[in-house]
Amino acid sequence: MNIAIDIRAIGKNRTGDEVYTLELVKGLMKLDTGHTFYLFTDTEDWYQVGNLRNLSSNWKVIPLLPKSKLLWTEYLLPKACEKYHIDLLHIQYIAPLFFLPKYTKLISTIHDISWKFVPEHIQLKDRLLLNILIPPSIKKSDAIITVSQYSRYAIQNIFGTDASKIVSIYNGGNIQHIPPVINTSSGVREALKQDYILYLGSLQPRKNIPTALKAFAEYLKTHPESNLHFVIAGGKGYNYDTQIDAVIAEYEIADKVIFVGFITNDEKIILLKQAKAFIFLSLYEGFGIPIIEAMSLNTPVISSNTSCLPEIVGDAGVLVDPYDIEAITKAITFFVHNPLFSKEYKDKGLKRSKIFTWEKMASQTYDLYKKLLLEQ
Repeated sequence: MNIAIDIRAIGKNRTGDEVYTLELVKGLMKLDTGHTFYLFTDTEDWYQVGNLRNLSSNWKVIPLLPKSKLLWTEYLLPKACEKYHIDLLHIQYIAPLFFLPKYTKLISTIHDISWKFVPEHIQLKDRLLLNILIPPSIKKSDAIITVSQYSRYAIQNIFGTDASKIVSIYNGGNIQHIPPVINTSSGVREALKQDYILYLGSLQPRKNIPTALKAFAEYLKTHPESNLHFVIAGGKGYNYDTQIDAVIAEYEIADKVIFVGFITNDEKIILLKQAKAFIFLSLYEGFGIPIIEAMSLNTPVISSNTSCLPEIVGDAGVLVDPYDIEAITKAITFFVHNPLFSKEYKDKGLKRSKIFTWEKMASQTYDLYKKLLLEQ
């Protein structure tokens, strides 16, 4: 059988989507499937991604150009499925609605439906596009993968989707290998010289970073002798939350906040491992991969108590109201100044992280592939 995966997210610094796609491909490569896999992308620079080089003969990367999103999804992708006689196509979010061959089974991964729950933090054009295209994409798909039970119920309730069509497959996140030598940028090296708490991810408004910064400023106010810093890892890209800069200026904490920009996977590991705490106060998530990554590296987690996050964190992190600055400040203080409290959550987090592996995600996804292919 011929299986195709949309891998456009790889190499685009798209945080969760990119990690998911790359880890899915890596995991499937380890399985003895006997199928031929086609990886459809929109760039000829795909070879710069190390994991896509030196593929076995049953794995093929196929650039489809030009990269115009609508043209790519609605014309180039279906034509490629016809050309390579694709039996199963796995995409994320928006499906080819019109020209997909009838024999091609379709799976769509929808990580979250944040635009339905926090629309004020999603750009208008994105909301319009998603509201128009996601409902028919769900209807067109033979199966929907989502990444938590919370997201499964949300998709079912918001779109009226048959529950049997939606499969919840947890993401991974457990980091099992730490490189013996890690090359770092000057910004990361500067951060590593300090004691710090860490945020890692996109810098969009729904990530609620300004509230985390306000709590950090409150901590500094009550601990003027502290040399604690707040390290923010992530690029100031699309939909950047300008309130981050406004809060830093208002609370006069620029000398205590370090932006390291986009980081490599190795830099992510060392930044997470050395942090006093990982802080993740997102207003809405489908899963929250960095939380599990932090736990697996023995770093305690402060998380918001919204959306899927209580499901993912369990009792292995401190859950807080994402707007309760006093509670967030208290959590920071405990982790920085109370070693016993910190160790308790480090131990709980390390144990919980082992539930969430990319190998398990890839295996369960392949089980769904087999189920749909048997129905042909």
